Amino acid sequence: MASAKRARVEAAQATELNLARLRDSLATGRFVHPTEDGILNFADLAQALAKCCGLAPARPVRTELADKLAEDIGGSSRQHVVVVLCDGMGVDLLARHGCGFLGAAPRRPLRAVFPATTPAALTTLATATWPGQHGMPGWELRDLKACEFPKEGMDPVQLTVLDSVVRDMRTKKPAAELGFSKKDIYIDEPWIARGASSRRMKFINAYTGTEFTDWFEGEHAKNAMTIEETAQETLGTPEGSGQAVKFFNEGVDCILESVKEADEKRWKSYVYMYTAHPDKHMHDLGTDHPEVVKVCRGINDALERLWVKLKRFDVTMIVTADHGHVTVNPEEMVTLPDPLLDCLEYANVGVHGKGRHGYFHCRSGRHEEFQAAWEAEPMLREHFILLPVDVAVQEGLFGPDAPVPAARPRLGDFLSISLGAHTLVSPNELTYKTECKCQGAHGSLTPTEMNIPLLIFKGESAQAV
Repeated sequence: MASAKRARVEAAQATELNLARLRDSLATGRFVHPTEDGILNFADLAQALAKCCGLAPARPVRTELADKLAEDIGGSSRQHVVVVLCDGMGVDLLARHGCGFLGAAPRRPLRAVFPATTPAALTTLATATWPGQHGMPGWELRDLKACEFPKEGMDPVQLTVLDSVVRDMRTKKPAAELGFSKKDIYIDEPWIARGASSRRMKFINAYTGTEFTDWFEGEHAKNAMTIEETAQETLGTPEGSGQAVKFFNEGVDCILESVKEADEKRWKSYVYMYTAHPDKHMHDLGTDHPEVVKVCRGINDALERLWVKLKRFDVTMIVTADHGHVTVNPEEMVTLPDPLLDCLEYANVGVHGKGRHGYFHCRSGRHEEFQAAWEAEPMLREHFILLPVDVAVQEGLFGPDAPVPAARPRLGDFLSISLGAHTLVSPNELTYKTECKCQGAHGSLTPTEMNIPLLIFKGESAQAV
């Protein structure tokens, strides 16, 4: 009994220390908070776009910020609204890589959602709700049928979302065969499904044809265009960057055709284009590789070409991103030691967009043991903050409101957040340490990952407002 009591006291002390480190990191600017008062968040942008289309999310929050942004975009009176989202293109890339058109445009402060990852952001864009409400904090999610937590007699599944269909990677079965409905998986509904918009909608998407894109595009999925992907083996070569820019320009051409057609037919329109670049190149090459620079400059030039041809229309063009990137060197890649793994039922970590934070699901009764084992590892203690998820929730990291009951199980028991460049990797990713010099990653609260561009171009001027 005495040892159990001592373990609880030590766990509470560790939590208090890590909470103080989190708050100090936010106070000193080492971290930025996703819900900082007066600073627009990606969720506010999503809500503003819904409003411009005459629709609204199921759970609107921070409505004053969203309403003001919608008014600035042009609201329902603007004939055409075009949104271009470049995956991973954080604010710092624009100046560093010579993106003259985008880098010189005045921009507003905009924060990513936390975690600063694509699944959290794209689901926020689709639903105009925060990760704590939409329940998609990653592409891989530990879950139980209907998110009942806990539920005896049921084995957990690992839902892998970004596939042709959502499936359990343990059994390889589609989630539907295991009893999951779309509502069980996606929890919230897309704002485009909440009524009839006055706008004709066009989607140009890197992942078109997956269950995820079909869900958020709804009835418009049948007319969506796919942006082709560069082949994995060409990354780091001129062929790879050339393909990425070529495919992006094809998407730009589709935007121009869509707006022109809508204008000729006097339709109001909403055109959304998502590209997986420069994120895809940066994951393999880091943020400063010459081929990454070529991709960024190619995207910049294509968007300048797009705006030159669009600005004669009654149009607002918005350029943004889902998150930024940091470069992680091999010596900064960290694996969890066996004493920690022994305490876990599931750990959601990995360098590709999630190792900057981690969700840990402990085995029954081993929470304090896990926490003590973490604090006993100098590498983890120095470079990461570990918090019980409920404490992270109280700090508002997953949004202004507490997670809905259906989303809460996916967050696990503990959350780790990287303080610098160090990133968690799974054992099968150890090969990166010998096969490459560095990798790009994202998902923490650092300014590089959380500060994303919000460029708004309106009408007959190439000036952002």
